[in-house]
Amino acid sequence: MDFGQIKDAVMLFIMLLVFGVPAIAIAARLAIRPIVEAIIRLKEISAPAAPMLNNARVEALEAEVSRLSMEVQRLNEVDTFNRQLTKPQ
Repeated sequence: MDFGQIKDAVMLFIMLLVFGVPAIAIAARLAIRPIVEAIIRLKEISAPAAPMLNNARVEALEAEVSRLSMEVQRLNEVDTFNRQLTKPQ
């Protein structure tokens, strides 16, 4: 390879970088934009369902906590009763 061929190859590479990369970036943006917008719309549509699920979960957890609190209270009463039975007199 002589200097002229190397010079031509470097010039071609620089032109490819200057014109090719921005052209590819613009094309990619135009191709990806509708996909991203569709994903955003899907998330907006499914977003209202999430609070309803959270409300149902919170209600279920509140009911579980209430049930467990009643169970703990009952067990405390049973324990107190058993201690009174086994207490030496």
